[in-house]
Amino acid sequence: IWHCKHYTGRGVMKYYESGKALAEDMGVPLETLERTHEEHYQAAMKTEKDPDGGSWPAYPSGKSWDEASGKTGSGKKFYHNFIAGAAVKAEPFYVAIITPVIHYCMG
Repeated sequence: IWHCKHYTGRGVMKYYESGKALAEDMGVPLETLERTHEEHYQAAMKTEKDPDGGSWPAYPSGKSWDEASGKTGSGKKFYHNFIAGAAVKAEPFYVAIITPVIHYCMG
């Protein structure tokens, strides 16, 4: 958690006391975050029971239960720090702020 506090202090991450506060700041219904987290949670639970039984191609090999990443051909196989959708409303979140960057290369 030291890294989260470090980057929050430098303005590249933001802390939210709850998923409800995060949803409000993002301008999306809380139900959207809850549903997305629940889908991720269910994929993690299925992977725990049957690591290669999913319907989607996984990266670097095997199969994935995660539909969102599976549709890209790079299905998620490893899950860390996942929470059920019902817990999102009250859980605290550290969120990274990502901005587009132009990479320029001469030569």
